[in-house]
Amino acid sequence: MDALQNAMIEIIVFIQSFSSPFLDGFFQLVTMIGEDMFFILMAALVYWCINKEFGYKLCFAYLTSGVINTIIKEIMKVPRLIGHPKIRSLRVETATGYSFPSGHTQQTTVFWLSIILEIRKRWLLLIGSVLILMVGLSRLYLGVHTLMDVVGAILVGLAWIYISNAIFDWSKRAGKPELLAVFAVPMLIVMYFFPTATYYKAAGTITGFLLGYVIEYRYIKFNVEGSIIRQAVKMAVGLAGLLAIKTFVKILLQEALFSDFFRYGLMGLWMTVIAPLLFNFIFQESKIKKDHTMQA
Repeated sequence: MDALQNAMIEIIVFIQSFSSPFLDGFFQLVTMIGEDMFFILMAALVYWCINKEFGYKLCFAYLTSGVINTIIKEIMKVPRLIGHPKIRSLRVETATGYSFPSGHTQQTTVFWLSIILEIRKRWLLLIGSVLILMVGLSRLYLGVHTLMDVVGAILVGLAWIYISNAIFDWSKRAGKPELLAVFAVPMLIVMYFFPTATYYKAAGTITGFLLGYVIEYRYIKFNVEGSIIRQAVKMAVGLAGLLAIKTFVKILLQEALFSDFFRYGLMGLWMTVIAPLLFNFIFQESKIKKDHTMQA
């Protein structure tokens, strides 16, 4: 085991031997592709403005992958090498919890594979593959993960995207979104065994998302189509709401595991139910005003 760890350390040391201020900045930008803020922006764009059904599928894969990643980390309990005398670590605030597998790399793998499998274009396969590898490399360069963490994350991501898609497609064929909501139950039970902020946030988000998916599918059925101005309004209003929940609910409830669960669950509900209801209200009002103007 010591020999393996030493090998992992030497790989990082070798990569960091090429370090420079430019590469420091470059790889910190690259690693952001694997962070939740990037996913929130992309998922919101897809779900609210482009393809709602694929937005559901993408979010289900990504969010459940986040839960799986946290569970594996808590089971394996592989310590990070941050603070090792031979390794320089940057952007350590994004390196929470245990080391194996790399969350950034796994989530990037799931995100881009989901898009690749949906669109099935060779150029997209190339771009997605490069970005997955670049995010993995960024975690090594920044000294927050080992090669084993990165390779393991890619393998877990590869396996999970096919499992997730199979589950989602099964639910879709049955015409029962409630089947997906069942997956929230074991994730809630696991909260007892893994009382960490990372897991509670992940479990809260997926619970809010799954509940919202059922409600929107059955009762709201909002339309993603619209002009560029309409799409811009949706993104502005929707993202402002997410930011408000993330910021102000945290201030109101303070730092606690259940407040994290509630806050992220509310964000999942906002994205799938509350924001779409607000969009319907805004644009129905606009239509009514337009009709009155034309009649006058």
